[in-house]
Amino acid sequence: MGYHVLVLAGGSGTRLWPLSRAGVPKHLMPLDGSGVTLLRATVDRMLPLADSIHVVTTAPQAEACRGALAGLSLPPDAVIAEPGAKGTGPALGLATAWIAQEDPEALISSVHADSHIDDGDGYRAAVLAAAGWAMVTEGLATVGVSPSYPSTGLGYVAVDGPPLAPERWRSPNGAQAGTAQRESAAAVPAFRAAGFVEKPSLEVAQGYVAGGRHLWNSGLFAWPAPIFQEELAAADPGLAARVSEVAAARRRGEEDRATSLYGDIQPVAVDTLIFERTRRLTVVRGSFSWSDLGTFADLHDTRRHTGEGDAAGNILEGDVVALDAANSFVIARGGRLVTVVGVDGLAVVDSGDALLVIPLDQTQRVKEVVERLRAEGRTDLL
Repeated sequence: MGYHVLVLAGGSGTRLWPLSRAGVPKHLMPLDGSGVTLLRATVDRMLPLADSIHVVTTAPQAEACRGALAGLSLPPDAVIAEPGAKGTGPALGLATAWIAQEDPEALISSVHADSHIDDGDGYRAAVLAAAGWAMVTEGLATVGVSPSYPSTGLGYVAVDGPPLAPERWRSPNGAQAGTAQRESAAAVPAFRAAGFVEKPSLEVAQGYVAGGRHLWNSGLFAWPAPIFQEELAAADPGLAARVSEVAAARRRGEEDRATSLYGDIQPVAVDTLIFERTRRLTVVRGSFSWSDLGTFADLHDTRRHTGEGDAAGNILEGDVVALDAANSFVIARGGRLVTVVGVDGLAVVDSGDALLVIPLDQTQRVKEVVERLRAEGRTDLL
């Protein structure tokens, strides 16, 4: 039984339009100030931990993902591409089936390629802890992060009862972590999970933060391959059979058949398909600082936290002149000067072919712009 990490890299980042587009999604851009794409940073972060790493993406993004990983020692099948975008449920079902055909008892962790992490050791400890608990409990595991504010744009997972006894934890077979990393993973608190809540109201989120029993759902999961496949078959027998057929067809080199089989699958998120339904879920409480960089407000906060910005709280990138501006995020990537005067809490994003101006506290609504453009057939801007 080996330990494998799946890096999910198939999203489009619609709330970061006009920077993020279908052809250049969020995970293929350097967004956190490091100059490194989020995908490459995630893979680099996980390389010291697992037997193998696979990037799970969609067919149109596969070649760009391979390019972002150039120079790394990864297996020939390091990129597992969905024939068509069907959501994280089918994507992870396909990736699990692909790995299980060579390693039937594989232990798998799933992480996202588009998050900002400021504590790599703490992150790896939590991911490894979840994998170990999934193995020990013969169930599923997830990583929760203590909320730093009452977010209404994130999901929450509730913890149930006292912490699990840390002496029960075991390091996954095949994990490349050293002694110190294993000891850190064993010390990460773990609980039985009591359920998920997706994007609550502000009042409810405030209660969660005050109560201390709810953690942000980071989307970091772990499972033994046979357990995931059992849960998938219980939730959707047809989907479970179909992704196994697709993986088998690909093993035989029958890509056209794999594409045809996959085409009839209905999109669904793995959270709702499996993790919100299962009764055998453990949650570990990660101590690292985490942001999914889902909005320009998140980007502004993250880059300020890492030391960027001026004394007035502005993040300015490109040819920008700011006068009497505060707490604003201004990006000029269109080859022209952008000026802001007398503004506070504003996001201004110039990509050259589009300009976005929006209050930072409303940047969740950028996806509404994308929906409007798609409805109007202006796909050249998406």
